[in-house]
Amino acid sequence: MNKYVTFSTDITAADPERRTIVGTVVPYGAVGNTSLGSVRFEQGSLDYGDVKLVLEHDMKRPIGKATNFVDGPERLVGSFRLSQTTAASDALVEASDGLRDGLSVGANILEHTIDDSGVITVTAAELVEVSLVHSPAFTDAVVSQVAASAEEETTPEPSEEDVMENETTEVAAAEVVASEEPKVEAAKPSMPYITAQPRDLDGLTAGGMLRHQLRAQLFSDHDSATVVKAALAEQTTSTDGGVVPVPLLREIIALVDNNRPFIDAIDRQPLPASGMSFRIPKVTTSVSVAEQTTQMSELDSTEGDIDDITVNVETFGGANKVSRQLIDRSDPSYFDELLRQLARQYAIATDTWAITTMKAGDAGSEGLNADGIYGAIVKGIADSYGVMRFSPDTLMVKPDGTGDVTWAKLLNEVDSSGRPLFSSAVPQNAAGLISQGSTGGTVAGLNLVVNPNMGTNAEANVFPSAFATFYESAGAPVRIEVSNVDNLSVDVGVYGYVALALKFATASREITVAAA
Repeated sequence: MNKYVTFSTDITAADPERRTIVGTVVPYGAVGNTSLGSVRFEQGSLDYGDVKLVLEHDMKRPIGKATNFVDGPERLVGSFRLSQTTAASDALVEASDGLRDGLSVGANILEHTIDDSGVITVTAAELVEVSLVHSPAFTDAVVSQVAASAEEETTPEPSEEDVMENETTEVAAAEVVASEEPKVEAAKPSMPYITAQPRDLDGLTAGGMLRHQLRAQLFSDHDSATVVKAALAEQTTSTDGGVVPVPLLREIIALVDNNRPFIDAIDRQPLPASGMSFRIPKVTTSVSVAEQTTQMSELDSTEGDIDDITVNVETFGGANKVSRQLIDRSDPSYFDELLRQLARQYAIATDTWAITTMKAGDAGSEGLNADGIYGAIVKGIADSYGVMRFSPDTLMVKPDGTGDVTWAKLLNEVDSSGRPLFSSAVPQNAAGLISQGSTGGTVAGLNLVVNPNMGTNAEANVFPSAFATFYESAGAPVRIEVSNVDNLSVDVGVYGYVALALKFATASREITVAAA
């Protein structure tokens, strides 16, 4: 069985100007802490071809492609050119600033050995993708060289002519203030000058306007203040809205959940390279072993029977025709957002199809009346174990709605004293542990999977992850661009080939609670 492994290495150079990143993809002979545990790659063990650079192992977030690999005696070094997308530009900045400065690889292990200490030594593997990540596995996995993409901006020092001009302006202003200072007359009473209408502004010059501004500011002259108010018309965003831009934030409101909870909870394998169906051998009748009742008596013997199951390959995809103008001139990028939305819909469609296919073959388990939800789950665990003799490890529920066991009902389940059975608010009373504010947790020892892709009437399921295998073409979904020169449009789509093998369909038990 092929295994998929991910682990991190170091970036040795990032060049924002040329949009390139260079780093060690795999150090040969070194033991790395990977998703499968301790793994060591032998020299020349990796088969690499058209490899994408993605963010955080998310194949739906590509930012570049490999341009060159150098396979040396100690390591495999890769060079990657990043695309002109906003996400790729942000990634370059993060690599340059040391924020996201590690490389992590994903590979399908084809041949390997395991020593006594549990270290997996890989002798043959297929490099699937390389990711830019925040936290590499090795402490020296940081960017060591960054080429500046633009000259630093500096504030120019003022010239001698500018200094002299400023000094001349200040002196002239001081002289105006001094010449306009009013004379004090002790015997003359001071009376405010009040006008109901603005003063006549005909013949008012720039110098006269300056004189009134100074008198209004320095001496609180009401007459001058009235002139200034009459001369300065009020301008607001309401009267001059034509010059006030309406900003469009670089954010598009959309659902961005690309998770496939059911598919991620079962076994995953790459799809065979050809064919629209494939067959998997399956033991239908096992050979027998029995006690030899007396010495020299004939041993028990039963003929074994191995049949096969046929798995059909299905195609999922979606496409849009987009004008070249919308691709080139949109900001934020409509093209990037379209691909994200297509990828999201691809994820929902494939996970929903896999659930529907699984539901067609699962078996029911009805809990005991007195035990309610918890008793029904325990009954499902026992029934599931009897099919494969594998202990089930997953409880999949929908968020809410109809059904005997949902995420909302688990959170609401309490004992006779009103204490939560599953919520982490009172863990000492827990029949499971569901973290508040998260869909993660355990229930009766099972990993909780909350899946919004389940149908509205679907019941919860208990199953071991090995009861089914999901097969998918490498790199799916695939992006397509076909430029139509005649009308300046581009056909954009995603598609992928998938298959689901229900190796032990009835090991998935549908959970229902018996009526009291």
